[in-house]
Amino acid sequence: RDIDDPVQVKYSLLTSSFLVFTGMQTLCNMPISVIPSWTSRRLSRAFPIYTFLGAVTSFDLKEATENGRLLLDSNYRFLSNGVKGFGTLYLGARAGAIILDPSFPDAFHAVNQVPGLAVAAIVMVGLTLRSDKK
Repeated sequence: RDIDDPVQVKYSLLTSSFLVFTGMQTLCNMPISVIPSWTSRRLSRAFPIYTFLGAVTSFDLKEATENGRLLLDSNYRFLSNGVKGFGTLYLGARAGAIILDPSFPDAFHAVNQVPGLAVAAIVMVGLTLRSDKK
């Protein structure tokens, strides 16, 4: 077990980040609860199930990396591609909100109140796009 393995570190960071996002959306008040999803007050309460699923999947992929099975087993490749797909969709939606939505930034009051957390969420989800090869 190599604790400095970049793929293992990637999935460790993703697991903890997704758990923090889940906690933020479940326990915190506005505007912090909206940051991981960038949705309205009501919709942001439904999004934690996706971040919790991301945390469980990332933990499973971290365990597979530790055991050397990540690149060998097709089930883990499927899960890894799912995490990358989530990251691509998430970042594409954020880019679309910023570039294509004419109401940005006026309609995104909650995101504008805590821009540091919004950028941190984007950076952490950006880790999903990192390669699984060493």
